[in-house]
Amino acid sequence: MHSPTSADMHRSEAHIAREWTPVLDAEGLARIAKLLRDVKPLDEILDDIGDVLADQDPPENEFEEIAERLHEGLARLVTIAGAARNDDAQVVWLIERAHTLNFEQLPANHRQALGYLRRTSVVANDLLERLAVTNTVRHVA
Repeated sequence: MHSPTSADMHRSEAHIAREWTPVLDAEGLARIAKLLRDVKPLDEILDDIGDVLADQDPPENEFEEIAERLHEGLARLVTIAGAARNDDAQVVWLIERAHTLNFEQLPANHRQALGYLRRTSVVANDLLERLAVTNTVRHVA
């Protein structure tokens, strides 16, 4: 029986390298790189949650911007859960709540808008925690 020599292995590797063609062209790779750079870290989602659930209410003139960031954060968490095929009952329920909240509009009334932001923050926080408990994401501090 003949053991492969390093020269045999080098020829084999060279043959494989010649046959391999990249899946994406340079433009496709650039598009993927941009998408990855634009991904919001999970700790930023947690910061948005904290801005709403902190002891002091956020300024009313920031409500729309905060609501938009929370919607984006919730959508990202839902996508993560779906991609991981997380079928934990609490995760499924929180995803349903997230979908409901994302279809609602930010109320014009200050008190109702703050309530909406708090509900959205609680769902985002609970979903993030549950995804960590089910090992779908790492714990975020």
